[in-house]
Amino acid sequence: MTTDERVARALDDLRAAQAEVTAALSGERSRRRGGLNRRLHELRRMLDPGYAYTSQAGQDAVVDRIFGGRRGLGFADVGGYDGVTGSNTLFLEQRRGWHGILAEPVPAQLARAREVRRCPCLPYAVAARNGEAEFLEVARGFTQMSGLAESYDPAILAQVRADPRHQERSLRVETRTLSRLLEEAGLPHPDFVSLDIEGGEEAALAAFPFDRHRVAVWAIENNTGAPGVGAIMRAAGYDLVEFCGPDEIWRHRDLST
Repeated sequence: MTTDERVARALDDLRAAQAEVTAALSGERSRRRGGLNRRLHELRRMLDPGYAYTSQAGQDAVVDRIFGGRRGLGFADVGGYDGVTGSNTLFLEQRRGWHGILAEPVPAQLARAREVRRCPCLPYAVAARNGEAEFLEVARGFTQMSGLAESYDPAILAQVRADPRHQERSLRVETRTLSRLLEEAGLPHPDFVSLDIEGGEEAALAAFPFDRHRVAVWAIENNTGAPGVGAIMRAAGYDLVEFCGPDEIWRHRDLST
């Protein structure tokens, strides 16, 4: 078999896999959609050199679709890591001209984000209270899974620590409530909030004054599928519209996008 024939066969296999995943998604309504959307996102990236979405599981593609490709909107990327790897907002900033903020308390990742992102990159961990807290930095291994020690899910932490590459260290970091972060940044009503803080999402949302901030769409990591996040969001007027990997995509039912 020639090289061209091998390439053609590989592309056919990828297209067949894409069709299979698309078909599975058409009849799936459960959280299983998260894994399927991640796989579809990966396949599209392999098949289309022009596919520019950068998220881990297609979150930015879903948000872009919800907003119809609109330009110039606002975002808050909370737990933004290095601003590039698996970013839910890089595409929106670079390709759609959105403005916003990124929050990341790990100094090394924050420095990397500041090198490549146009938006202000802020050195805070979002929590239910303003102040300081112990923060677990995963320095090697699953480095995208650093988080506040008090809210880190024990089962997930055990999985992270089981990685043979794992190295961690404890930091004292400054915490901000999400409301204070938005107010101080002059972005009280972002169109999109990406909230990825390794188990602290429910506590941060429980403390969030939804009546003071108009947010149209959220991507909220919910690794365990715990129902508390959903209860908070539905009470605040949001509908769950998609799953992308471990993230839930919530859209406000009364806000125009």
